[in-house]
Amino acid sequence: MKRGCFIEELVERGVARLEELAAACGVSRSHAYRLAARLEALGLAVREGGVVRVADPELLQLLKRVKSKFSLAELLAPKALELLECAADRLTLEAAAARTGLSRSGLSSRLARLRGLGAVKVEGGRLAIADPDVAELVERLRARRAALIVEPYAEILYAGRYIVKRVPAGAPARGAPTGFTALRRFSIDIASGYDYYVQPEGEVGPEEAIVHALLAARSRYERTLAAVAYAKLSKTLNPARLVAAARGTPVLALVLELGDYASGLPTEHSDLFLPWDEFRQLARLYGVEAKPAPPLAKVTEALAEAGRLLTERVECYALGGLALVLEGVKEATRDVDLAVLDERSFKLLLSALRSAGFELPAEAEPKGAAVLERGDVRVDLFLAEVAGARITEAMAKRAARSIAYGRLVVKVLSLGDVAFLKAVSGRERDLEDLARIARRGLDWRVLLEDALSQEEPGRFALAVLQALEALEEAHGIAPPRRLKSRLRREAAAHLVKKAVEEGCGSPEEVSALTGLPLGEVRKLMREMGLT
Repeated sequence: MKRGCFIEELVERGVARLEELAAACGVSRSHAYRLAARLEALGLAVREGGVVRVADPELLQLLKRVKSKFSLAELLAPKALELLECAADRLTLEAAAARTGLSRSGLSSRLARLRGLGAVKVEGGRLAIADPDVAELVERLRARRAALIVEPYAEILYAGRYIVKRVPAGAPARGAPTGFTALRRFSIDIASGYDYYVQPEGEVGPEEAIVHALLAARSRYERTLAAVAYAKLSKTLNPARLVAAARGTPVLALVLELGDYASGLPTEHSDLFLPWDEFRQLARLYGVEAKPAPPLAKVTEALAEAGRLLTERVECYALGGLALVLEGVKEATRDVDLAVLDERSFKLLLSALRSAGFELPAEAEPKGAAVLERGDVRVDLFLAEVAGARITEAMAKRAARSIAYGRLVVKVLSLGDVAFLKAVSGRERDLEDLARIARRGLDWRVLLEDALSQEEPGRFALAVLQALEALEEAHGIAPPRRLKSRLRREAAAHLVKKAVEEGCGSPEEVSALTGLPLGEVRKLMREMGLT
């Protein structure tokens, strides 16, 4: 391999003229020039006139150590180096595929080569670098590449699929304002002696700004400022976009915990933030009145009062956080989620709650759902469906436990059904609850059954699949392979069908729109009679 010869020769010599390297590898001078340019772009080499040298003496010694154990050509191949960076970031296989754009088969074959070399291993469903010299090389190259494209006075805070950096306030910089700087656009003016940027430039909404603020944070105080921004903007944030922005970064787990932290609930990474009382004081400075999640006794009191005011017996289903609290999975919840299956029950319970002092924030009379508040207790009342998913007969049958509050009978959905509804909601705090359920022991088959029982099974299979991928990336909780394979197939069929409905006529067009491999698209279109 010409490329392999070139890097091996350069490392052997340390410095050489292009003509010497071209002759040693049997390539033209122009080809040697292109190979040298690629090594320079990787941060490996520096070109000075017709001379090429390894970027610095320490890097040269490191490369020689790596060369004594591995094929540099194999490690530095384009996708191989990307996968090594994924391993350095301890990504799951799903996250690595998403970052590199590789198909499942492409990822498997390239990983097999790296694992065969002994450079990469898989631990707990996550990639890891198996050799300390390779790990050091990956980090050095990443830092050198980032340094080549940022201003000399910029400080790189995160370098992955993009760069988050800060510069002295007012200094010119490439990229788009982000993090604490971008949050000023959303009425969160955080005083700082720096301006924050993301490079390359891209669209930065509040979701990206919060994620980048967490990536840029260098203290518990700064992370808490990002949490304050989340609390202030929570009603306008797009949850799916927030999770998508965090995927593939080291702060995904923190993003999933923001909702619980802002509600005063214990989280796995609470030590990375200020104590909740200090968060509450800081939030007040930015016009945010942070309230802790109400204790179960207060929720029970509200339900009992509504039950006394009902004129007849009403059955409802506890789902979401309330179900988790009642099952002992969670200490408290901010939202009391209840669902009824018929319109009469909806109207009766709505009336009883209003008589108990709960108020509707919206003026319009609710039909399919209502949000009611009394003090720090909030009730989300649904009619027959949640996040577009129907409460099916099978779900109702699995709700074996019931609690009577006067004439109000609350049936508790099974943890499997709660997990399904959490997965399809797309909210970051629901994904954290999904992790809690999984750790308690989850019948994964229920998620598939619930998805397939909906009117658009493919759409819900896609939502569940995306939630499980985020769960695996954030917490290393790996669902059964068969489940993921079935969900992936249902989701792919849904995406293909939607693409055809939107006017894509050929497999190539469908593949380009959906991102699915062309071979998989052709097979699905044949099976679905779309060709």
